[in-house]
Amino acid sequence: MTGRSGFAAWLGALAVLVFLGAAVPYGPLAGSIGWSIALFWGGFGLAVIVLIALGAAGWRDR
Repeated sequence: MTGRSGFAAWLGALAVLVFLGAAVPYGPLAGSIGWSIALFWGGFGLAVIVLIALGAAGWRDR
């Protein structure tokens, strides 16, 4: 990530991820049992790891 535009994109992705983490389990997956919930949370966790790695890669000490 470079500059403010990179941070804005990262922050936007974070906002989308937080929204999906709250909306999907209580929306489309409400009442579901089994693999669909496990796959969602597995994908969500992987997306969080990737987002943190991208944010840490762009970190600069000033």
